[in-house]
Amino acid sequence: LPELGALRYLVSLFFAVAFYASVLVHELAHTIAALRFKLPVRRIQLQFFGGVSEIEKEAETPGREFVLAFVGPLLSLVLAGLFYLALKPVEPGTVPGVLLAGLMISNLIVAIFNLLPGLPLDGGRMLRAVVWKITGRPMTGTVAAAWVGRALAVSVLIGLPLLNQSGTLGGDRDVSGMDTVTDALLAAILAAIIWTGAGNSLRMARLREHLPDLRARTLT
Repeated sequence: LPELGALRYLVSLFFAVAFYASVLVHELAHTIAALRFKLPVRRIQLQFFGGVSEIEKEAETPGREFVLAFVGPLLSLVLAGLFYLALKPVEPGTVPGVLLAGLMISNLIVAIFNLLPGLPLDGGRMLRAVVWKITGRPMTGTVAAAWVGRALAVSVLIGLPLLNQSGTLGGDRDVSGMDTVTDALLAAILAAIIWTGAGNSLRMARLREHLPDLRARTLT
C-alpha cells in the first residue's frame, strides 16, 4: 500500500499487534485444555518468534498429550478460516483487505508450521503421543520427536533461505545481498530455537525417567 505514505507504519503496527493476539489465542487453547486436564499452568509467555504455555506437569496419558498439543494449531486454523470469511465482503487492495488477508495467511502458516512433527513444536508433541501410545513408553516418544525436531532445525537452517531466494514463499526473486543475509540470519535463529527446544525436551524427559530411582536417604 505505497499510497498510504507514513501511515503504512501505523497499519503495520496494527497488524503486528493483531497477529500477536492470534498467537495468544493459540496459546490460550493449550492453557484451557491443560486446565481441563487438571494440569497447572504457570504463565503464557509471548516471544519474538511466537509464544509458549508453561504447563508445569506432563499429561498422564498419550491421548491427553495429543489433544493438548493439537488444540493450538486447530485454533490457528479456525482463526484463519474466520479471517477468510471476513475477507469475502471486503474490497481487495484496501487497508482492511490487506490486513485480513495477512492475518489469514499468517495464522495458516502458524498452524502448518506448528504441525511439523518435531519437538518443541506442537506436531512434535503429537508425534511423541503417537509413539508413546504404540510403545507404551513416553521416553521413547520423546526421543523420537526430539531427533525429528533436530532434523527439522537443520532443514529450516538450509531450506528456508533457499525457498525465500527462489520465490517459493512469495518473495521477490531479485533479492539483494542484504536480503540474503537477513534470510540466513532469521533461519539460523529459528533453527537454533528449534534445536535448543528439542534438546531441552530430551534432557527433561531423561531427568524425569531417572527421578523415580533416586532415594532421599541415599542422597542424604
